[in-house]
Amino acid sequence: MILSNEDVKRIEGLGFDTKFFVRKNRGGYLQLKNKNGLCVFHNGIQCSIYDHRPEGCTIYPIAYDQNENCAVFDGYCPHWLRFQMLESTKQQLYDLIAKLDAEKAQRKKT
Repeated sequence: MILSNEDVKRIEGLGFDTKFFVRKNRGGYLQLKNKNGLCVFHNGIQCSIYDHRPEGCTIYPIAYDQNENCAVFDGYCPHWLRFQMLESTKQQLYDLIAKLDAEKAQRKKT
């Protein structure tokens, strides 16, 4: 999951060091670390920071397909059929992508 600067600050506010949960991916985005195939905050049953989870997690299982340039359901989510793809959620995703791209560009400048 890609993280915004706001996501990082919110999780840091819970007492977590960024070294525990953030990695910079090849594309230059900040990303949640995984451990044993799960997010570092997932204990195998549930998310331990659910009420403070990253914005992208609140939108999931709707994800962005770069090849098709559109919002899609992540077919890896076993519960994706239970969700609806609302226009408001798609817009939230597109706004998040714009924010993440702007933050990445700003990191490259510094």
